[in-house]
Amino acid sequence: MPWADVLYRVALVGHNAANADADHSLLPSMHHLTYDADFYVVDPSVTSGLEFDVSIWMDKIAGMTFGTQCSFLGEGHWDVWNNATNKWTDTGKPCKLHQGWHHVTLQFKRESDNTTTYEAIVLDGTTYTINWSLPPTTAPAGWWGMTANYQVDSDSKGDPVTTYVDNMSITYTP
Repeated sequence: MPWADVLYRVALVGHNAANADADHSLLPSMHHLTYDADFYVVDPSVTSGLEFDVSIWMDKIAGMTFGTQCSFLGEGHWDVWNNATNKWTDTGKPCKLHQGWHHVTLQFKRESDNTTTYEAIVLDGTTYTINWSLPPTTAPAGWWGMTANYQVDSDSKGDPVTTYVDNMSITYTP
């Protein structure tokens, strides 16, 4: 299908996760988050984007998706997710990928008012400082948890896309 995507998601905290955070004390303690992964791109010409996200949902308090995508379309820039507008925002930072292995490290911060701050993107050893703070959205009632995502997007013709992700980790500090 044209512009198809496949989302891989893993529950890290909350429902369906090893750490249920039953007393709701873990998520509020998380402030500095790092998403780190190796990934392989087989054919960049049929890939319209790769997305790397961490989402935190705290029942009626705040919903925060620290969304980043390497958009192959147009200029080939990194985009970040704006929770308040539900839209991608172009950072102007380059994301040019070739066939082969790459390493990405994404650094985020949840501020005390639940504002999401995109601190930096490190791709293959090059650091792109962002330091953008964007407001959260409201979490639906009953939603409590954290997920990590990896999404692959195909091109306008729906050509098959093959990528691999390895050594993925999400770390946090208070």
